[in-house]
Amino acid sequence: MLEQQGSDRGDMDINFRLFSERLRRVLAGEEVALPDAAKQPIQNLHAEIEVVTSWLRDFEYDMSWLLLQKIAEDENDNPDLRTVMDEINCFTYESEKVIDTFISSITQQKSQSGCREDICDALQGLQSKIIDIKQRMQQLEHIDSRIINELKSIKAQAGNFPASLSFKNRDTVGLDDRMEELLDLLIEGPPQLSAVTILDSIGLDKTAFAAEAYSGNYVKHYFDCHAWVQEPYTCYADQILDIIIKFLMPSSSIEVWDIIREILPDNQNGSRVLITLAKIDTVTLFQFENGQNIRLDLVPTGGPLRVTYQGWPFHILYHGSISLEENKREAIAKPIFLQSVAYCMLPFPLKLCCLYLPVFPAHLEISTRQLYQLWIAEGFIPDNSEATAEKYLEQLINRGFVEVKKRRAGGTINTCSIRSRCWPSLLVVTLNAEFVFSPILDPKGESRKNVKRFFALEQQSDFAYLDDYYPHLHSLLYFTSESDHLDHIDWQKICEMYKLLRVLDLGSLVLNQYPSEIENLSLLRYLKLNIPSLKSLPLSFFNYLLNLYTLDMPFSYIDHTADEFWKMKKLRHLNFGSITLPAHPGNYCGSLENLNFISALYPCCCTKDLLGRLPNLRNLRIQGDLSYNQSLLSKSLCRLSCLESLKLANESKMPRLSKIILAEYVFPHSLTHLSFSNTDLMDDPMPALEKLPLLQVLKLKQNSYSGRKLTCGSDGFPRLKVLHLKSMLWLEEWTMGTGAMPKLECLIINPCAYLKKMPEQLWCIKSLNNFNCWWPQPELRQKLREFEDKEQCGIQLYPYGI
Repeated sequence: MLEQQGSDRGDMDINFRLFSERLRRVLAGEEVALPDAAKQPIQNLHAEIEVVTSWLRDFEYDMSWLLLQKIAEDENDNPDLRTVMDEINCFTYESEKVIDTFISSITQQKSQSGCREDICDALQGLQSKIIDIKQRMQQLEHIDSRIINELKSIKAQAGNFPASLSFKNRDTVGLDDRMEELLDLLIEGPPQLSAVTILDSIGLDKTAFAAEAYSGNYVKHYFDCHAWVQEPYTCYADQILDIIIKFLMPSSSIEVWDIIREILPDNQNGSRVLITLAKIDTVTLFQFENGQNIRLDLVPTGGPLRVTYQGWPFHILYHGSISLEENKREAIAKPIFLQSVAYCMLPFPLKLCCLYLPVFPAHLEISTRQLYQLWIAEGFIPDNSEATAEKYLEQLINRGFVEVKKRRAGGTINTCSIRSRCWPSLLVVTLNAEFVFSPILDPKGESRKNVKRFFALEQQSDFAYLDDYYPHLHSLLYFTSESDHLDHIDWQKICEMYKLLRVLDLGSLVLNQYPSEIENLSLLRYLKLNIPSLKSLPLSFFNYLLNLYTLDMPFSYIDHTADEFWKMKKLRHLNFGSITLPAHPGNYCGSLENLNFISALYPCCCTKDLLGRLPNLRNLRIQGDLSYNQSLLSKSLCRLSCLESLKLANESKMPRLSKIILAEYVFPHSLTHLSFSNTDLMDDPMPALEKLPLLQVLKLKQNSYSGRKLTCGSDGFPRLKVLHLKSMLWLEEWTMGTGAMPKLECLIINPCAYLKKMPEQLWCIKSLNNFNCWWPQPELRQKLREFEDKEQCGIQLYPYGI
């Protein structure tokens, strides 16, 4: 276990450089409008900080060596650099306090006419300190060149190390034999219920290895029911099956082993539990069949270990050639060391984004949409662009820190997670850098007072830790799967004590009513709340929260929004269950040029004037009575010249009498993604959609079309890659003209109970590699089974076995 030692400050320049970036934003007026008297002192301070920042870049290897020595608990080779780094971190902390106090005073006074004398004095004092630090740095010497060369060698190893975590490009000797061995235990083993456990070993990512077996066709076809359950990072053997019980029976409070056979009955039908163990020490709790305990000095040979735990039969898979004790060091401790180096060698923007990942629970599927908005609100993305955030994430994926969990139909990343082997190393660096704090990461709270970011997991009692914080907290996040009600005392504490918050995400915690105290948090950039009772957004909300980038209230349905909404010049992301926006009030407000995402907008407010004032809107979901608003919608959507993704969800009072006529719609030519649900279109939608020049993804979801025929004309849908046809219960005929859908890659039809054949033109599309067909009519099913290019087209019939 690698722990933070003593009272050392952060080991790197991460907080210092982030503060420099913050000063740049302050000078640009992104936080508040600066008084003229404050601009020059802050510019002078920023200039000196930038000089030190440039010098620190020359000491990249020196600072990396400091961190590695601390992780290894070795004696420091460069005490002068250690002293300077301590001074820099203390300077950063003091500077943040001064700037926070200054920003707070401006916000509270609502005046920018002057700069308080004590603030100006403090700024000058900070400038003197950074000049002293700069002079100290001029006297620093680099570490021994041999160490630098060694670090460069380690950097090369660290750069290659994450690639070995990928099982899509695996080259570990004998791994196919190991997979065969695992599948034998799962499928060909004894009929009684048993558990198969995979241990870490060198060159093997146990989670990816298990996932490959779990998602393979052998397992899917053999087991009638299967579920993948993510457990917390720290887990002991007596908790493993408890987690499964909680997953299946969340309200259960009965002892695990008293009811385990009710949850996982042994019906002698070959049922299995597949487990990955992160802590090799856990195996000492298991016993051999003769009752002898397993020791860590054991070198297992001759196949899987047959052991028991509290009477349960287990098969332990270990693929190392050294003892478990040595393997623990080589397969876990050494990778943590190498990944720490790999982190240190990241470019600065990637360091910030990577170091932020441990705020999410281990193994959690992270929404990329949420992740991008958080990175932007925290100031990690220089241009505040989701496109840049996506590039950063892709680089972290390529470097092996993050893995993709799900992709959207168009190929972009929908969810991701921290790689299981990278989480411990990121945790070590995060704690040492004093970048985030959580009671679950640092129960003793040794680093809490200097940290700007606080996150809690599951327990509302974690809010008690906030009592020990200074009021300079910038981010507060709460992750829970439960919809518990937030104690009003905790809410008041947040709003009264932490008026400098930039990020507030309370997850699923329920607030009973609109909290007027929220208006104290005027610096918020990111706000996520769960207020089901909220029906309107008052004038005061928009008057005080003008700095919001992201407003996320997915469980609120807003019937009325104040006109002051149009003052939200910085707003980028708007997410509600549904929301009615006000008509533009007139000359004193302009367009919302930064707003690029809205979900879900009531159709009644989609006028030409309103949509025309959202010039950079790229993602839009409209939900409501589309039939009633046919005339309005069909003529106004064309005003969104940058729109890329459009979702139309109908909620008509009389859906079977739909009056939605797509032929009357004028869609923006910029559309790449388009989906319909519950629209009950009477006319074939294809002729109206096939001329969209950039359309790549088309989803006709549940009850979107009630006709019996689809016709795609020649050369229609020139760029379409993904087509979903769902719940077309009455579809009998589908025809395609020559050259239609030439780039189609993925086709999903679910179900197609009356469709007797696929269009012949479909099989001429060389790019088609994924075709999922659900509940096909017997005649069609037989044709698809006998189709000679079945594998090339990726034809899969569902449910399995039909």
